[in-house]
Parts: sequence; C-alpha cells; structure tokens
Amino acid sequence: MIVRNTTKSKIIKTSLNLGKGMSFHLDKSGQPIQNEDGIRTLSYRHDKVEPNFPLLHHPDRITECQEMNLFLMHRFEGHFNLKKNKKESEAFSDAYYASQPGKQLDVKTVRSIAKHLKAFLDWLVKDGASYFEVIAAPLSKQSVDDDISRLPIWRYHKYLCDRVESKDQTNRLSYNTAQERIRAVKTFYIWSHKRGAIDNLPFSLEYKQVRIKSKAKPSALFQLPTSSTRSGGLWKWVSNLSIPRTIRQKEDSPDKNLQPYSPKELTQLLQSNTAQKPSYKIYLQCALLGGLRSFEITAIDQKDIFDPDKKENKKRIPKLNIVRKGHKPVRLTIARVLMKLLYNYTISLQSMKRQTKHETTHGINNSEHPLPVFMNSSGERISEDTPGNTISIVRKEQKEWGLEVLTRTFHDLRATFATYVAKYLIEKGESESSIRQILMTLMSHESFKTTKRYIDFAKSVGVDAYGAMSEWVQDIYGDVDDLLMREAVYAPAN
Repeated sequence: MIVRNTTKSKIIKTSLNLGKGMSFHLDKSGQPIQNEDGIRTLSYRHDKVEPNFPLLHHPDRITECQEMNLFLMHRFEGHFNLKKNKKESEAFSDAYYASQPGKQLDVKTVRSIAKHLKAFLDWLVKDGASYFEVIAAPLSKQSVDDDISRLPIWRYHKYLCDRVESKDQTNRLSYNTAQERIRAVKTFYIWSHKRGAIDNLPFSLEYKQVRIKSKAKPSALFQLPTSSTRSGGLWKWVSNLSIPRTIRQKEDSPDKNLQPYSPKELTQLLQSNTAQKPSYKIYLQCALLGGLRSFEITAIDQKDIFDPDKKENKKRIPKLNIVRKGHKPVRLTIARVLMKLLYNYTISLQSMKRQTKHETTHGINNSEHPLPVFMNSSGERISEDTPGNTISIVRKEQKEWGLEVLTRTFHDLRATFATYVAKYLIEKGESESSIRQILMTLMSHESFKTTKRYIDFAKSVGVDAYGAMSEWVQDIYGDVDDLLMREAVYAPAN
C-alpha cells in the first residue's frame, strides 16, 4: 500500500554517461570492484557524457523514478519515438529504417519532459497512487467514463482539467501547459506498455484517418504504426486522453501572455535587493537591454565580448553569436552599453576565479567547451533556467518584506525591450514598415504577428511611460538603432 505524504520529487541535473560497450571493472579473481560507497565501478568502450542530464528523484518512489529516468534516456537517445524514421534513400528497405533509432531530442526538450513527469509524480505522491494501476480501456466513451475514471491517470486528467477551469489565479493552469503535461504522461504510458512494464494502456488508442498529406509508411518497432492512403490521408493512433478545448478559459486580456513591464513594475524590480547583486543584475540587463531569453543569456561566450571603449574598438559593432528559439543561429547586434556591461562582468574578481576553474577542467581555448560568460561556482556554464529564476527570487524577497509581488515574468522583460525600441522609433518618426523590419531583426521573429503586437503596445505607451528607464532609454535604444543603420540591416536576420 502506498502512503500519502507531502514530500516533493526533485529534478537532479547530473553528469550522465550514455556511452556504448559498458563493462564492470573486475579484480584478479574476477569479482566486481566497488568504490567506497559500495557501488560497482564501470567504464564504456565509447563514452557519451551529457553533463547536465535531468533525473527524477523521490526517496519513497524509487521504482517510478527509475522508470521515468529510463524513459527520459530513451527519448534523449531516440530509442523511443512516436514518429517513424524518414526514409532517406531507396537503397535501404522500410525494415532497415524501422530498425534504426528515432530522432534524438536535445537535452533542453528532455528537461521540459522531466518537469511534466515531475508534476505527475508529485501528484501521485500526494494522492497516494501508483502509475502501475492500469486496466484495458474499452473504446466506447460511456464505458471509459464508467470503468476507468477512478484510475490514477484519469484522476490526474481530472485534476489538470479542474486547474484549467479554476477561478483561483494562483492555482489556475493554462490550457497549453495542461495539454503538454498530459501528453508527456501519455507518451510515458505508451513507452511503459511497449516495453512490458505495464500490461495494458489505461486509455484508448483509435486508428483514425487524419486529413494530413504524408508519405508515411508502416512504422518501426517500438513506435506507433501509421500508414498513408492513396488519397493522401494519414492514419494515426489517436487517444481519448487529452485536455478538451471546451474548458479553455477566455483570458482577461488577449495579450495576457505577452506584456511589457509597466513603469511601476520596473521600479519594483530594479530597486529590489536581488537586482543589486552582480549576477542577477546582469541577467536582468541582458533581457531588458538586449531582449535576450533566459537560455540565450546562458549561451553567451566570452569570445564575443570586448571593451567597446577602447580606441581600436570604437567602430566595431557589438554582436553576439547565439542560437535563438527553434535552433536558429544568429549574429545579434546589441547596444554598446550592454557590451560594456558584459565586458565589466567578465573582468570582475568572481568571474576571473570561475574562469580559472573552467580552464583547469576543460583547458584553454577548448572548442568543445568554449569559455562562458556566466559560470557557476564550479566553473561550469550555468543552467538555462538560472537567469529566468531571478524573478522568482525577487518575488520571494517581496513576500518576505510584505511588498506587492510582481506578476510579470522574466520573459516579459524581452517584451519590454521590444516595446520601448518600437516607441523610440515611433517618436523618431520612423515608418511602421521600418520599425517592423528593425524589430524582426532584433527579435529574430519569423512572423510579423508577434512583432505587430509590440508595435501596438508601443503606440499605447504614454509620453512619460518610460518610468524607471527614463534616464537611459534613449541612449540604449538609440544606440541599437544607430548600429542597425550603420549596418544597413532592415531585414530579418539569417
């Protein structure tokens, strides 16, 4: 019997070797060699080390954690994929492609899946349930409702639906987040069933034709089968386990998920004690003065940083080589003042100490481990979530001091950057088409839809709306505009 408790699971980011040809170390008598903790030592013929792989841990749910962690490894390696392998050449048969691993996932995607599984695991712990409780789900809707509504997966489904419909803002879950969570858990169940960990699926899978053109053919082992018809329709397995669109709430504002900070909110943020600390301060500056996302800040390398005040750099345009959303590499133009802030951070005593640790571990000028701007106390690149967590720390501080707590997010600093760039350009008299092209360059947008919303925000901002940024907004955004003009860049970045 599983006992309810309030202990929450953890996601531990650790170095994990997913290499090939594992073997245990043996002594002369053929017995396994153990380390001081009593764990058998091993090595791989071919190493493949992922330094920050997410693994779930809960002291009372070791079995579930082991299953979920193996699932994350299989997803990362491409051993399990619901999509079939694309046939690259007629020289190889369908059976050959079916036998090959599927598309591998990047570790960022695996971390996202791990977060959704953690939410499910925390619910299981709180509810005192086990995901191993399954029965075969009948295909009739009425039977599903009657027979399996008490199973853990369906109780979790109801729990997510209730949170989506909740009137309590602190408890409410967005429709998209709920859908992502149930999709991750559903895929985990399918994987468990395919490998024999559970006997049946607790939800239905129907073979249905979807009106999508595809050249898909029978899929690989360990994948859901799909096939195409002569009319171009696609046959897919469709589950009844999903969050219904009918419960999606109408947002209080159509722009709720994309809002710049107000002058009052910026003042609250920038005057917090957290924002005065060097690391947190530079994270906020990167987002506010450069429109950078949390993971983009993490990825900045020192090879791109220089002192813009030096005579030989006066005409050098500050650029960062970063990979944006959708794995899109860009050379992003930033303001000279932001480049100066980044340069000053790299020559700080703390940064220099961490640089020494990084070079001791990875060597100098190691192309596989370039020197990051932002490192932790061990000299390793910070986690992609670290800059974004700054706002959570500010909120905690505000709660402790009994102050009004921010509702805006770290990502909204990016919206603030774009809005004030647009406002500056509007006041300068630029045409809307020019403003659109400049914003699309700075933000690396592929669609004008999002860019247009920033311009609309800018038009609604009053004359005195710069607020906490009034002293430097023209210098910052004027600098960016001048740099773009010097490059004659009025088209989306490649």
